[in-house]
Amino acid sequence: MTEKRIQFSNIVQNQLPAYVREEYPLISEFLKQYYISQEFQGASIDLIQNIDEYIKLNETTNLSESVTLGTDLGFTDDIVYVDLSSSETGTDGFPDSYGLLQIDEEIITYTGKTFSSFTGCIRGFCGITTYVTENNPEQLTFSTSSAEEHFGSSYDSSGQISVSGAKIKNLSILF
Repeated sequence: MTEKRIQFSNIVQNQLPAYVREEYPLISEFLKQYYISQEFQGASIDLIQNIDEYIKLNETTNLSESVTLGTDLGFTDDIVYVDLSSSETGTDGFPDSYGLLQIDEEIITYTGKTFSSFTGCIRGFCGITTYVTENNPEQLTFSTSSAEEHFGSSYDSSGQISVSGAKIKNLSILF
């Protein structure tokens, strides 16, 4: 039987006294957003609440390192599509929400996903891109980026891939 674990971000508003909710209405929204930022896959609260799942080796080996970009991505697009022809598992192995992606030099976070896309994308994000720096192997690399155009896969008239799309790297597995 699978155990259902409740996210603290969903109940934090109800834990505050009534006078706090009435006199300081933004404090509950602040706390909710804070706990959301701590509960995504690999974050500190997620690790504490789910340590029993993380120590199971077979539970952590199915993470995807990368997939292929399916369609061209403009500067303002907020949905990233995966090429299911070359990435048959789609978005499996990526966090369900608030994961980090890297396409070329751009870092993107997303708020949700479907089998074939990442939704609610926030472009030009910042985050850790590697834990090993070239000149100093003990120092991690924290990068900032801005929105860029990226090119997806192209197919010829027979349905064969003619140009492979950009690689979508899963930065959330660096944990």
